Amino acid sequence: MNIPFVPADSSNYYSGRGGNSIKYIVMHYTANDGDTDEGNAHYFQGAGRRASAHYFVDEDSVTQSVRDRDAAWHCGGALESSHHPLRGICMNRNSLGVEMCSDIVGGKYTITPQTVDRAVELVKYLMAKYGIDVDHVVRHYDVTGKLCPEPWVRDESLWRKFKARLTAPVEPEPKKEDDEVVEKKKVLLNGKTYDCDIINKDETNYIKMRSLQQAGFTIDFDAVRKVPSITAPQCRTFVPDGTAEVQDAIDTVQEAAGLEEQTIEYLLRYQYGEQLVKKLAKAMEK
Repeated sequence: MNIPFVPADSSNYYSGRGGNSIKYIVMHYTANDGDTDEGNAHYFQGAGRRASAHYFVDEDSVTQSVRDRDAAWHCGGALESSHHPLRGICMNRNSLGVEMCSDIVGGKYTITPQTVDRAVELVKYLMAKYGIDVDHVVRHYDVTGKLCPEPWVRDESLWRKFKARLTAPVEPEPKKEDDEVVEKKKVLLNGKTYDCDIINKDETNYIKMRSLQQAGFTIDFDAVRKVPSITAPQCRTFVPDGTAEVQDAIDTVQEAAGLEEQTIEYLLRYQYGEQLVKKLAKAMEK
């Protein structure tokens, strides 16, 4: 992960860990409204804050404030409720502190889904780096009984969902076209056989457009209809301004047969289209 480091003032944390290894990751929230990871990190650059955290997380980034090798002041302090099962077990000197930025919506604190996504990414990275299992990812609430992160204490289901995401299997990325299995197959197009690149997916064969181009088809983009245009080798590009003789023939065919402009255009794209239209007109005049 790309995590910039904005160092907290040395008066806000312990230098070193006193011989302790990192065993826990403790989740917090900032109890602010619309703050950022960068803003929090810069705040703790000031002396005498009497608190700190290793990482701050918001919707689009993470900033580190205290080095992992040092002990931030994030989960100590007095007991604040009767819920403190990890008191004296999880401590500043054997844990990492992760602060999530928060918002106030409808008078209640909330941690946005995007910030939670970023926190999941960070915590999974730290778990892998230090060999920490999901049972050792805890809330500040579990250490001192402080209502922190408040949304995850008020609604335990949010905490359970976060923990579940830490061990959920990673969904594979959708295959790109170039990752698909491509086979060379003979394809009959307009009565002629061509060797084309074929992708077989869900028992359906798909021809790559560049194969059609290699087979002599003209691949273009119809700017009027805003769709790809494929012209067969035996066809030619339609030129709307034909000779007066051809235009007279078009008028005759349209008047006699009631053909639409698109049908006439299709006929004229054929290699001998003009001769065909003139023959049709001559036959209709009889």
